[in-house]
Amino acid sequence: MSAFSEKDFDAKGYSKSRPSYPESFYKLIDKYHRGSRFHLVDVGCGPGTATFQLADNLDSFQEIIGTDISATMVERARNRKTEHPGKYANVSFAVSPADDFSFLVGSETAPQHCDMITAVQCAHWLDFPKFQNAVANVLRKDGTLAVWGYADPIFPEYPKLDNLLGEFTYGAKYLGPFWDPGRQVLRNLMRDLHVDTKLFTDVEERCFDSTFIRSKKHNPLLVTKTFTLKHFENYIKSWSSYHSWKKSNRDEKRDITKRFSDRVLQLYPQMTLQSRLQVVWKSFYKLGRRL
Repeated sequence: MSAFSEKDFDAKGYSKSRPSYPESFYKLIDKYHRGSRFHLVDVGCGPGTATFQLADNLDSFQEIIGTDISATMVERARNRKTEHPGKYANVSFAVSPADDFSFLVGSETAPQHCDMITAVQCAHWLDFPKFQNAVANVLRKDGTLAVWGYADPIFPEYPKLDNLLGEFTYGAKYLGPFWDPGRQVLRNLMRDLHVDTKLFTDVEERCFDSTFIRSKKHNPLLVTKTFTLKHFENYIKSWSSYHSWKKSNRDEKRDITKRFSDRVLQLYPQMTLQSRLQVVWKSFYKLGRRL
């Protein structure tokens, strides 16, 4: 998580290269939610990817606040808002840890007044039990907790690349040593962390791994994007592990992303850096209603 908070982290590159989430999933959340729609907080919002999508797809919410511990990310989110003057009048951003809701006006005098809290592509960095307790303190009865994310893409049209990317991502010779501990939690799609049934009811937890993706069954959280091989290099550069590798290898003449592309072109000689690749990420979600 620390890499994303550093001032020299490329938040703009992150927002440009990361995938968005399907409309079908927002419909699922919209249908799941019960009751009033005044306040929605999107913690760990990064550059606002999900925050803006929530505003577009759950437009009945009167106020949406995106928070992130990284001032760099929040600045990028605010800049993105200015790119759409007048469109996101109900959206604002604040620098705050995911388990601190003191920025909410009246949170101490009138607790449990928030209608929905989301944690998108960030929960693996959190102390999940502590986070849920903090959420329970500000979420109204029957309010919604929605957690989701993605990890480790596969290449449906080029299956040989799956193992290559796995080696590159986690191998000791490549980016493996540069991940923070939370990465392993995400790699496992948060299977070992559950919504607390002492705090929440009507819990739904689902994972969509590579086997499920290749089965082509209905996937409400199908996270996909088409890259050129060159643009996929930029996606790798958005990883926290790449940022850490770069800081530790300032004198390296050949960027590590080029080593990945070289291996791809060896496996598939017919490809070029401009070849287009469909990428699909493994994904998961967790939903709960406040008791």
